[in-house]
Amino acid sequence: MQDEFSRRVSQFRNEQNASFHEQINSQANSQHVYTNDFTHPTSAIKRSIEITLAYQVRNTKPALSIGNSKLINKGEFITVIGAPGSGKSNLIEDLMAGFICHVTNTPYDHSLVDFHYPAATADSRGLFIDFERPLDDVACSLGRTLKRISINESLIRNNRFRNVEVRSMLELETSEQKRSEIRLLLAEAVKQRVPFDYLILDGCLDLTKDMNDSEDAVLVVRWIRRIASEFNLAIICTLHPNKNTTTAAGHFGSFLHRYSRAFLLLKTMEQADGMRQLTSDFDLGKLSHSHHPVEKYFNWDTEKDFFMPADYHTPIQTGQPKAGQVQLSDIIKKAFTKLMSTQASSMELKKVVLEISHENESKVKRMLSDAVEFGYIRLEGDRRNATYHLSS
Repeated sequence: MQDEFSRRVSQFRNEQNASFHEQINSQANSQHVYTNDFTHPTSAIKRSIEITLAYQVRNTKPALSIGNSKLINKGEFITVIGAPGSGKSNLIEDLMAGFICHVTNTPYDHSLVDFHYPAATADSRGLFIDFERPLDDVACSLGRTLKRISINESLIRNNRFRNVEVRSMLELETSEQKRSEIRLLLAEAVKQRVPFDYLILDGCLDLTKDMNDSEDAVLVVRWIRRIASEFNLAIICTLHPNKNTTTAAGHFGSFLHRYSRAFLLLKTMEQADGMRQLTSDFDLGKLSHSHHPVEKYFNWDTEKDFFMPADYHTPIQTGQPKAGQVQLSDIIKKAFTKLMSTQASSMELKKVVLEISHENESKVKRMLSDAVEFGYIRLEGDRRNATYHLSS
């Protein structure tokens, strides 16, 4: 009797286990429908995607580069930080102008910083979103873009161009509304079989509720990463730095830096008659895909009435320097005197300047950067093996 009882209990358990697994498999099959595009399963429950040797990489060419410096592939994003007035709008206009010329096979004679678009074709499209300026200002920006490439503004209707669409989102009130509108624009383009390949988010801080809300910052940066992957976009973000620094604004800027494939600084060089510099050589500088640093300069051209590329050489100081410059010059001279040399490694010079100036490390880094710009010292080598030389 005991053996018969044990057999029936075992049989019951087996039947229950079989029924349970059948229910689970049935539920999974009903909730997951896989399309021919293995990269995008449509699912009520999000699942990971298996990658096999049959997988073919979608993006074999870089989507955006500057000279020999590869910035991003499609499915990724970069960030450019710059203070108000540093030239972000002009940089974006140059990027759009170069893109239009590339996809229309038109020569671009007024390129600012040598943007290239290896992955773009004649059918590629770009969406430019401006969060900070009203419609009239954005329309003027589009006009300057066309002026750079000698296209008549009368050819444009409703701020549309075959390969470029421009939008102002200043009047949308909440960050959620702005993100929803962007996703809608991207999805509609896919539905109409004219998908976007490039997305510019000019002033992307407006996508957040509060730049210092860490939870919201994570949410928004994940959203940017997700739409880049889902719509196979190359995304260019612009952002203001914290005031009087070269650090990205708030928690949002920190998370944006973490996941950007490239992180560049755009700044005005006060000692060079307002010349602008785009560079990867600063504390947060980042180029995940390239060993070639970015260092480009442009300045206002009065004859052409817009910015043009320029060469930069360390200026020779003339006239009466400002009080701050005099103090910095004295600190640099005292540092090299203490080192008893006219050259020093980056670590050596920082240590001595810290002792002399009694400033914090962040301030000393800015002091050395200013000293290079003012021509007090010369910098040689890359960031890891930098050597400073006292100018004669």
